[in-house]
Amino acid sequence: MIQAVLIILVAAIVIFTFLLYRMGVASRSMQVASGYENGQLLDCPATPNCVSSQAPATDSHYIAPIELVDDYGWEAIESLLADMKEAVQVRRDENYAYYTFQTPLFGFVDDVEFLKVEDEGVIHMRSASRVGRGDMNANRNRLEQIRSSL
Repeated sequence: MIQAVLIILVAAIVIFTFLLYRMGVASRSMQVASGYENGQLLDCPATPNCVSSQAPATDSHYIAPIELVDDYGWEAIESLLADMKEAVQVRRDENYAYYTFQTPLFGFVDDVEFLKVEDEGVIHMRSASRVGRGDMNANRNRLEQIRSSL
Protein backbone atom coordinates (compact mmCIF):
# COMPACT_ATOMS: atom_id res chain seq x y z
CA MET A 1 0.00 0.00 0.00
CA ILE A 2 2.70 2.53 0.97
CA GLN A 3 4.73 1.54 -2.09
CA ALA A 4 1.75 2.23 -4.39
CA VAL A 5 1.20 5.66 -2.81
CA LEU A 6 4.90 6.50 -3.24
CA ILE A 7 4.80 5.46 -6.90
CA ILE A 8 1.73 7.63 -7.51
CA LEU A 9 3.36 10.55 -5.65
CA VAL A 10 6.59 10.29 -7.65
CA ALA A 11 4.62 10.03 -10.92
CA ALA A 12 2.61 13.14 -9.98
CA ILE A 13 5.79 15.07 -9.19
CA VAL A 14 7.39 14.02 -12.50
CA ILE A 15 4.28 15.03 -14.46
CA PHE A 16 4.00 18.36 -12.61
CA THR A 17 7.69 19.11 -13.23
CA PHE A 18 7.31 18.26 -16.91
CA LEU A 19 4.29 20.58 -17.21
CA LEU A 20 6.19 23.43 -15.55
CA TYR A 21 9.10 22.87 -17.91
CA ARG A 22 6.76 22.95 -20.95
CA MET A 23 5.19 26.19 -19.71
CA GLY A 24 8.66 27.71 -19.37
CA VAL A 25 9.55 26.66 -22.91
CA ALA A 26 6.27 28.07 -24.21
CA SER A 27 6.86 31.40 -22.46
CA ARG A 28 10.23 31.83 -24.21
CA SER A 29 8.68 31.65 -27.68
CA MET A 30 5.56 33.75 -27.04
CA GLN A 31 4.97 37.05 -28.77
CA VAL A 32 3.58 39.54 -26.26
CA ALA A 33 2.19 43.03 -26.50
CA SER A 34 4.35 45.70 -24.93
CA GLY A 35 4.95 49.41 -25.10
CA TYR A 36 2.97 52.47 -24.24
CA GLU A 37 0.49 54.84 -25.78
CA ASN A 38 -0.35 58.37 -24.64
CA GLY A 39 1.89 58.02 -21.60
CA GLN A 40 0.27 54.77 -20.48
CA LEU A 41 1.82 51.31 -20.23
CA LEU A 42 -0.47 48.40 -21.06
CA ASP A 43 -3.01 47.47 -18.40
CA CYS A 44 -2.39 44.36 -16.34
CA PRO A 45 -4.52 41.34 -17.19
CA ALA A 46 -7.02 40.08 -14.62
CA THR A 47 -4.55 37.44 -13.39
CA PRO A 48 -2.56 38.21 -10.23
CA ASN A 49 0.87 37.75 -11.91
CA CYS A 50 1.30 41.39 -12.97
CA VAL A 51 2.01 44.68 -11.22
CA SER A 52 1.88 48.20 -12.62
CA SER A 53 2.38 51.66 -11.18
CA GLN A 54 -0.36 52.89 -13.52
CA ALA A 55 -3.01 50.56 -12.11
CA PRO A 56 -5.49 52.28 -9.78
CA ALA A 57 -4.08 52.57 -6.25
CA THR A 58 -6.95 50.42 -4.93
CA ASP A 59 -6.18 47.61 -7.42
CA SER A 60 -4.16 44.60 -6.25
CA HIS A 61 -1.90 45.09 -9.30
CA TYR A 62 -0.77 48.52 -8.08
CA ILE A 63 2.84 49.24 -7.17
CA ALA A 64 4.19 52.73 -6.51
CA PRO A 65 6.25 54.35 -9.27
CA ILE A 66 9.90 55.30 -8.80
CA GLU A 67 10.49 58.97 -8.10
CA LEU A 68 12.59 60.69 -10.74
CA VAL A 69 15.31 62.95 -9.36
CA ASP A 70 17.14 64.93 -12.08
CA ASP A 71 17.22 61.92 -14.43
CA TYR A 72 19.20 60.01 -11.80
CA GLY A 73 16.58 57.28 -11.43
CA TRP A 74 16.45 56.64 -15.16
CA GLU A 75 20.21 56.26 -15.53
CA ALA A 76 20.43 54.19 -12.36
CA ILE A 77 17.77 51.75 -13.58
CA GLU A 78 19.63 51.24 -16.84
CA SER A 79 22.93 50.68 -15.01
CA LEU A 80 21.35 48.35 -12.46
CA LEU A 81 19.63 46.21 -15.08
CA ALA A 82 22.80 46.00 -17.17
CA ASP A 83 24.41 44.27 -14.17
CA MET A 84 21.57 41.76 -13.70
CA LYS A 85 22.44 38.60 -15.63
CA GLU A 86 18.81 37.47 -15.95
CA ALA A 87 17.76 40.81 -17.52
CA VAL A 88 17.83 41.15 -21.31
CA GLN A 89 17.18 44.55 -22.86
CA VAL A 90 14.64 44.24 -25.67
CA ARG A 91 13.95 47.89 -26.45
CA ARG A 92 15.01 51.26 -25.18
CA ASP A 93 14.32 54.80 -26.25
CA GLU A 94 14.55 58.17 -24.54
CA ASN A 95 11.66 57.56 -22.12
CA TYR A 96 10.90 53.83 -22.35
CA ALA A 97 12.81 50.66 -21.56
CA TYR A 98 11.65 47.06 -22.01
CA TYR A 99 13.44 44.04 -20.55
CA THR A 100 12.75 40.36 -20.20
CA PHE A 101 13.71 38.29 -17.19
CA GLN A 102 14.04 34.51 -17.32
CA THR A 103 13.76 32.37 -14.20
CA PRO A 104 16.69 30.01 -13.73
CA LEU A 105 14.88 26.76 -12.95
CA PHE A 106 12.13 26.40 -15.56
CA GLY A 107 12.92 29.36 -17.80
CA PHE A 108 9.69 31.30 -17.33
CA VAL A 109 9.87 34.72 -19.00
CA ASP A 110 8.54 37.90 -17.42
CA ASP A 111 8.25 41.22 -19.26
CA VAL A 112 9.40 44.33 -17.39
CA GLU A 113 8.82 47.86 -18.64
CA PHE A 114 9.77 51.33 -17.44
CA LEU A 115 8.28 54.60 -18.67
CA LYS A 116 9.81 57.93 -17.65
CA VAL A 117 7.16 60.64 -17.29
CA GLU A 118 9.00 63.86 -16.51
CA ASP A 119 5.78 65.91 -16.08
CA GLU A 120 4.85 63.67 -13.14
CA GLY A 121 8.43 63.33 -11.87
CA VAL A 122 8.20 59.52 -11.88
CA ILE A 123 9.24 56.39 -13.67
CA HIS A 124 6.23 54.16 -14.13
CA MET A 125 6.88 50.44 -14.18
CA ARG A 126 5.11 47.24 -15.10
CA SER A 127 6.15 43.62 -14.67
CA ALA A 128 4.07 40.70 -15.94
CA SER A 129 4.45 36.95 -16.29
CA ARG A 130 3.77 35.54 -19.74
CA VAL A 131 2.17 32.30 -18.58
CA GLY A 132 0.24 31.00 -15.61
CA ARG A 133 -1.86 32.80 -13.06
CA GLY A 134 0.23 33.17 -9.95
CA ASP A 135 3.85 34.15 -9.63
CA MET A 136 4.46 33.91 -5.86
CA ASN A 137 4.91 37.73 -5.95
CA ALA A 138 7.98 37.43 -8.22
CA ASN A 139 7.01 40.46 -10.33
CA ARG A 140 6.27 42.69 -7.34
CA ASN A 141 9.41 41.54 -5.52
CA ARG A 142 11.57 42.17 -8.59
CA LEU A 143 10.39 45.76 -8.96
CA GLU A 144 10.69 46.41 -5.22
CA GLN A 145 14.24 45.02 -5.35
CA ILE A 146 15.05 47.40 -8.21
CA ARG A 147 13.53 50.29 -6.27
CA SER A 148 15.49 49.49 -3.10
CA SER A 149 18.73 49.13 -5.08
CA LEU A 150 18.47 52.69 -6.40
